[in-house]
Amino acid sequence: MDVDYPDQEAASSSDEEDTVSSSASEDGDSSEMDDEDCERRRMECLDEMTSLEKQFTDLKDQLYKERLHQVDLKLQEVKAGSAAEYLEPLANLQENMQIRTKVAGIYRELCLESVRNKYDCEMQAASQHWESEKLLLFDTVQSELEEKIRRLEEDRQSIDITSGYGFDGTTQSKS
Repeated sequence: MDVDYPDQEAASSSDEEDTVSSSASEDGDSSEMDDEDCERRRMECLDEMTSLEKQFTDLKDQLYKERLHQVDLKLQEVKAGSAAEYLEPLANLQENMQIRTKVAGIYRELCLESVRNKYDCEMQAASQHWESEKLLLFDTVQSELEEKIRRLEEDRQSIDITSGYGFDGTTQSKS
């Protein structure tokens, strides 16, 4: 970009005017020229500022479009499952899932084994309790029967003894 410097132009114009006009009219003309130069310089600065603002807006729009395009590409990569930022965490998650699945399977097997062992223990305890109760009942019935047999034998002996003391019909009739 070519930028005109008003100072250089003002210096060359004031040199020309110095030679043409007198010293008294020089003060009035220089203030007029200064105003014109200032106005021209202001217009040039405004034009340049407008141009810079347009360039800035164009660059800003271009940057926005580029970033939007990059985001769209990343979104397509994520949807396709090929984004590096997506694949690494996904691989970590899948590895953690496999580890947890294995741990859960092992835990399940241990729980099932524990339940089986508890069932076996309860069945064994119930069987032992049943055998114990059966033997206890057998012993109780046996001791009750032995007690009844003993009483019956005692009763039989007492009957034999009492029948030996004259309850016969021959020994009692003396009349």
